[in-house]
Parts: sequence; structure tokens; C-alpha cells
Amino acid sequence: MIDDLIFLFRRDLDAFIQNLEAFPDDKLWDVPEGVKNSGGILAQHIVGNLNYYIGVGLGNTGYKRNRPREFTHTGRPKNELINELLNTQEMIEEVLGNLSEDALENDYPLTVSYDYTTRRFLFHLYGHLSYHLGQLNYLRRMLSSG
Repeated sequence: MIDDLIFLFRRDLDAFIQNLEAFPDDKLWDVPEGVKNSGGILAQHIVGNLNYYIGVGLGNTGYKRNRPREFTHTGRPKNELINELLNTQEMIEEVLGNLSEDALENDYPLTVSYDYTTRRFLFHLYGHLSYHLGQLNYLRRMLSSG
């Protein structure tokens, strides 16, 4: 099960990075009408979310999340965001690689809105990543079409 989760997170983070690389540089922070977040904001949010809930929650990495800043800090270079996503991917592989299969059935250790096992919460986080990957892909195609 852990190998499957690592595979899914790696695959979708790779796709997230590929979409970010293909994003027009001058449009990375644009928010078209009817859209709530730019591509850059989505990248920052995924980095913060995964580093907090997997890094802190399961790996005790000490990551300090500033969620409001994820949605307000703009203008950063694309390569910084990509490096943060790559680092996040490495962290996930390390943290999940150190979990035992039995640990997946433990209660997820951080306070969240529902009572989750670690396994169930990891699937929740994967769904969250996939959701925002779809948003990023749509936004990239919308802004790339001119």
C-alpha cells in the first residue's frame, strides 16, 4: 500500500511540475475572471499542504506552514516553485518510505476535521493534490491559448 501511495504522489507531483514548467512565465501569477487562484498560488498551496500534513504530521520534519501566505505571496520565480515541489516530492518519498504498513491503520496524528486513519488521510491528501493538479492544468491551457 505504501509503495502505491508513493507512486501516486510521485506521478501527480511530476505532472504538477510539468504543467508548471509549461506555464507561460508572464501568466504564472495571473488570475483570470472566474478563477480564484493563479498557477503560482496553487503551487505554493500544494507545497505547504503536503509539507505540513505529511512532513510534520508523519515525519516530524519541523516544517513551519504559513497557510495565509500561500494565497497572498506572489511574483516568485517559477524555478523556485519547481524546486520546492521537487523537495516536497523527495520528502514524501522519504517519510512514506519510513512508515510501516501497520502504521497506516493508526489514527492520523494531527488534528483534522474528521477522525482519520493515516491511510485514509493519505488518500485524502492525494485527492487534494489531484484536484489542484486538474485546476493547474486547466488554467495553464486557458492562459496558453491566448
